[in-house]
Amino acid sequence: MRLSLRHPEGRQRRERGGSAVEAAIVTPVVVAMIFGIIEFGMLFKDYLGVQSAIRAGVRTASAEPRNSLFASDAVAKMREAGTVINPADVQELWVYKANPGNDYPFGFTNYSNCTTCVKFTWDSGTQKFIGSTTPTWAASSQNACTTSAGGPPDRVGVYLKVRHNAITGIIGNTSISEGSALFLEPFPALSGCKP
Repeated sequence: MRLSLRHPEGRQRRERGGSAVEAAIVTPVVVAMIFGIIEFGMLFKDYLGVQSAIRAGVRTASAEPRNSLFASDAVAKMREAGTVINPADVQELWVYKANPGNDYPFGFTNYSNCTTCVKFTWDSGTQKFIGSTTPTWAASSQNACTTSAGGPPDRVGVYLKVRHNAITGIIGNTSISEGSALFLEPFPALSGCKP
């Protein structure tokens, strides 16, 4: 009985060539997946930062009814809570009177604009958020009465829109926007809970 021997070197060469082709196909896919995971992780981090800032701001604003500093205090609290957010990336920041039935600005069905609000912009020179010089929602016009003393209290909302700068470029630069609203905390009627 005669055994036929084939050259094992040829088979090894073919297998090495196949491994190189497989690596050339798989490596870019794996690298793209890793960069995608990193990018979506950073986007999610920014989204959670926006959520945290919004919650802190709206809680502060609702706890200060008829206080002339309600809007600026809310923005200061947002800045403390949203430390992952670069203030220079803030595109829109409003503290506004909300509709009675939803979180949108009074008279609107989305976040396209607000007419009864205080808008803030980032001033890179002073490193502070500056409120509009003519706010359209003064604290003195707020209704903070209990339901039995004069209807439901006004709702105060906070809206934040932040630019997310892509690190890897896989998803590109995008914006994260979110808003939330709460009723103003009731104010004693004898102390002037409404205008």
